[in-house]
Amino acid sequence: MSRENVEIVRESTERFNRDGFLDEEFFHPEIELSNIAESPLPGPYRGYEGLRAWRDGIFDVTKEVRFEIDHVVDVDEDDAVVYGMRLRGRARHTGIEIDIGWTNVNWFKEGRIWRVKAYTDHAEALEAVGLRS
Repeated sequence: MSRENVEIVRESTERFNRDGFLDEEFFHPEIELSNIAESPLPGPYRGYEGLRAWRDGIFDVTKEVRFEIDHVVDVDEDDAVVYGMRLRGRARHTGIEIDIGWTNVNWFKEGRIWRVKAYTDHAEALEAVGLRS
C-alpha cells in the first residue's frame, strides 16, 4: 500500500499548489492535522471542516503559497509516509519572503490520509513511525 500512499501525498500537494484546494477524496473524514508548535496555525484541525479552516488560515497569512515535498520515506508497516515539506511564499501583510521547512508524517486509514503531524526534528518524525534516523 505504501506506493499508493506516496502517490496520494504527492497528488494532494500538487492539486493544492495548482488549485488552492484540498480534495476530500484524499482525506479520511476523521482527518486530524497538526502543524509544528511554532506555526501561526498549530492546530489540531479535525475533519473536512478543519481542513478548510487550515487552508483558509494559510491564505490569510501568506500569498503565492507553494508546498514542496522531498526525502520521502515509505513506512508500509505503519501505513504511513514520512517526508520533508517546504512552504514557499510571501507573508500577506509584510511581503516578506517565506521559505520554511519541516518533516510531516501522514498516517493512512482506508486508503486516505487520516492523520498529519508536523515535526521540526526529522529524527523525531522517523521515531514516530518506529524508524531511526
